[in-house]
Amino acid sequence: MHQAIGIIEIKGLASAITVADTMAKVANIQIADTESAKGFGWITVKVEGDVAAVNAALEAGEQTAITTDSYIAKKVIPRPGEEIFTVFWPKEQTEPEKPVETKSIVEPENVAVSEVKAEATCNLCHDPLCLRVKGDPRQDCIHFEEEK
Repeated sequence: MHQAIGIIEIKGLASAITVADTMAKVANIQIADTESAKGFGWITVKVEGDVAAVNAALEAGEQTAITTDSYIAKKVIPRPGEEIFTVFWPKEQTEPEKPVETKSIVEPENVAVSEVKAEATCNLCHDPLCLRVKGDPRQDCIHFEEEK
């Protein structure tokens, strides 16, 4: 059973790491999870431990974040219900990942060029035959000239 959980929101990843490090050094807590928000660069650091340790850790984390002007909010929940953990800390899937199907790209001379994933990996053209993956330069997309 979990005695208490604490949540602190911080602006920026570097500040969140510094705050989490400070909290772990100050009190006997476990860092349960970190979660990044959809916008503004906010990071939520979630900790667990007894109520006094979580309070001390969040106070120290708040002071560290205030010095770098990255503090947003904090909250301590003593003796949380189990429903909190099923919603905000979903258990990792224990099922093994399905293998990705592959298919050959064949040139007109019937020579296989390479193996690619059957799913579309290019976020520009969404073509499963495109070898570009998200993060690669746009010029690597086979439809780059068509998009101009």
